Amino acid sequence: MSVGYSIHIGLDTADPSKYPGLPKLKACVKDAKDWKSFAVKNGFKATSFHDKQASSKAIEKALNDHAKKLKPGDILLLTYSGHGGEIPNENGSDSDNELIDQTWCLYDRQFLDDEIFDCLKKFKSGVRITVISDSCHSGTVTRVQGELNLSDLLTQGLTTETNRSGARSRKMTKKVAAASYRASEELYKGVQQKIKAHRQKESESSTAGKINASVKLLAACQDDEETLDGKSNGLFTGTLLSLLGDSEYTTSNAEKIIAGVTNKYHFPTPNFFQYGGIIAAYDYGSPFSIKIPNASAVTGYRKPDPMSSRSPKVVKSFEGPWDTLDSKCPAVLLIESPQKLENVVEGTQATILKNEQKNGKHRITVELHNVPVERAWSAAHALATQLSKETPGVKVEPLISKTPGQREAVTRAADPNNTGYIKEWPPAPDQSQDGTRIGWHLDDKHSQLAKAFNTVMTANPDATVVVGHFDTGYIPGHPALPMNLQVDKARSFVSGDDPNKAIDKTDSGQDGHGLGTLTLLAGNKVTKAQTFDEYEGFVGGAPFAKVIPIRISESVVILNTQNFCDAVDYAIANNCEVVSMSMAGKPSVRMAEAVNAAYEAGIVLVTAASNCWYKGTGALLPKCVMFPAAFERVIAATGAMFNHMPYDVEYVQQSRMAIGTQYMQGCWGPPSRMRKALAGYTPNIPWACVTPEFVRSGGGTSSATPQVAAAAALWIAHHRKTLEEKGYYDKGNGWKKVEAVRNALFSAAAKGEVFPYWEKYFGNGILRANDALSVGVPDITKLKKSKEAQSSIFGLTETVGAFFKNRKLFRGKSERPEPDALAMELLDLLQTDPAFYKDFSCLDMDDPTAVKKLINRDDFATRIQQSPYASTYLKMAVAK
Repeated sequence: MSVGYSIHIGLDTADPSKYPGLPKLKACVKDAKDWKSFAVKNGFKATSFHDKQASSKAIEKALNDHAKKLKPGDILLLTYSGHGGEIPNENGSDSDNELIDQTWCLYDRQFLDDEIFDCLKKFKSGVRITVISDSCHSGTVTRVQGELNLSDLLTQGLTTETNRSGARSRKMTKKVAAASYRASEELYKGVQQKIKAHRQKESESSTAGKINASVKLLAACQDDEETLDGKSNGLFTGTLLSLLGDSEYTTSNAEKIIAGVTNKYHFPTPNFFQYGGIIAAYDYGSPFSIKIPNASAVTGYRKPDPMSSRSPKVVKSFEGPWDTLDSKCPAVLLIESPQKLENVVEGTQATILKNEQKNGKHRITVELHNVPVERAWSAAHALATQLSKETPGVKVEPLISKTPGQREAVTRAADPNNTGYIKEWPPAPDQSQDGTRIGWHLDDKHSQLAKAFNTVMTANPDATVVVGHFDTGYIPGHPALPMNLQVDKARSFVSGDDPNKAIDKTDSGQDGHGLGTLTLLAGNKVTKAQTFDEYEGFVGGAPFAKVIPIRISESVVILNTQNFCDAVDYAIANNCEVVSMSMAGKPSVRMAEAVNAAYEAGIVLVTAASNCWYKGTGALLPKCVMFPAAFERVIAATGAMFNHMPYDVEYVQQSRMAIGTQYMQGCWGPPSRMRKALAGYTPNIPWACVTPEFVRSGGGTSSATPQVAAAAALWIAHHRKTLEEKGYYDKGNGWKKVEAVRNALFSAAAKGEVFPYWEKYFGNGILRANDALSVGVPDITKLKKSKEAQSSIFGLTETVGAFFKNRKLFRGKSERPEPDALAMELLDLLQTDPAFYKDFSCLDMDDPTAVKKLINRDDFATRIQQSPYASTYLKMAVAK
């Protein structure tokens, strides 16, 4: 029968003669006591060492005694809470000859990582060892003179932020570390020499460096980060113990537990490392369970690699409750400086994706390995505060827009056994009496796109227009690809892609989203054999269009605003007159600038209003128009169903409420974001796939967007000659062409005759493409310019920024982000944390009074303080 043993080490104090100037900690002994209570409760035979008891000899003896005692199938839980340090390794005692030894600061001296490793090597094969290390792994690496090491700056900035919140670091300062080393220098050199000699002797053996036990290390931070002390527990220990009290994690394996901790706070980033014998049940079960099946069954071996625990990696979270942080996607930041940043290097935590001079500014796009997208603002503030010390005027902002609830594929995956309509939404077979078939959305009762195309071709068979398609790319070989697909002009802005291709990846989890929207935009002729013997003809709304495929993301639920901006520049350079983008996300300064550039260049920009899901009765996403669709210079594509009702769950029969992954509806509102909206038809329209070639269940505002874009292209092609004659293509008149197109589409749209509350849900009505062709080209002097897409987001950031300037954070001279950066973070938070979705969905950002009223509410500040997504600086900024 398996037996569990545990050793719990906690040091708030250490021998002052060995650690001159080392500050006391508050929570480490409490950590050890709480871990002992946890262990005893779970059946372990526990031993603990506090402060003076935790000498190097006592800990080494305890480990050696347990190595003799534990049998195959047994488990040891080893926990340490205290200061962490590093000492020079001049003798190369490590197997990889590292220059630094990392340490636990025991009472009488620092205990080297190699010493811990050697103790664990004495345990038998089949023994499990779970190590919890709540200490700093190292000090901050010294930067080369004049070098801007982004990883070091990030760590320094995040450490400053967390220290301002009142937390105490468990890292020895450089001064204390140097004094500690000098106090016992000969002792440490002797230990290192002994280890080196042992390593050399081992090298003569075939089992050199091998550890037989199965070891899993759950560590509080990465090696160039600092873990934090608290009032009751260390941040890591407190979070971990709280998590283990949750029924969801009582049987979870080590990876999921570390992911769960990672999801709870911003900095530092916990680490996970495992080596030694492979015990399958230990890998897949809880690292704290004593009794597991086949506890001693070793099936393989993981080679110890001292460096692998220090290599950067994003902890992959398992699928869990929708309202937890999702750390699958790393943060990507844009660093923008008015002057060139010299000697910028990545360090261990970052990868530079782009480094360029653009529009008179130096721009660096950097991906952060250990910072998930939901925590990007903390990292942005950290880098901005540090970089601005050396280069004033530097701005840093996140580029990736991803909302936590967006985990489902936007459309139902192509499944040969599941090709029919989504039964909960019309026109499911039992909801339609007219024999509805694939392609119904094109008919005269709905979008009129088929009739409009015939009208244009009859009047001018050579009519054409260039359309930019911003999406995940396309999949070559599909029979419905546009006949005028401009493959030679294809472009990808996704990092790592061939920039001259826009090929989607079928394993992206989005079922070829770009292919689906592309065929709705300008799809070629299809046969009945390809559409279940239901439809024959052009499947796209504007089949004649010259479509440039532009890949801006690997997944439709992730919007990189810099990629969007680059795509707009490319569309302008290639004379696009319409852009279709079935994606939505969060705004940024550069997104607003790009929207304005497209508008001035005469591009009709059509983007999805976005979608939202339900889980039971709780909304997973904001139920409102997202960006860039929310800008007035963009057409926001909303959704109308087969029966002309809103694509909204309120208009589905209550008996059909048991909806699973199809529980998706379109976004709409508030009224201030509906002024330039127009509905296309969805769901249950044809969606191009790989196998089979089509399903009947295309859905979301992703499906509505290309229909509206196609109608815009049809109108421009039909009226091109008149547009040219009236001066719409003259320099400076591009925006007037956009307004002329929108005037036609909006004025011809179906309104109260099909649905009485059309303004609330559709904005300007439902698309009627052929009727729009009858709306002529207006006098060029009669048009009014739409409101500029404000880089300040309708003045919201000025209002919020002014609010922050009066708060405690800005009364002193301490390090802090600029008010406008915090305002942008707050806008992001409103769209990220479900606690604020209702506020954001109803907020009129044009109304400063409404914004002031919201941010001054006590409950609003409380929710920010409680939000797992808000940075420490933002939490401090709302404190009075």
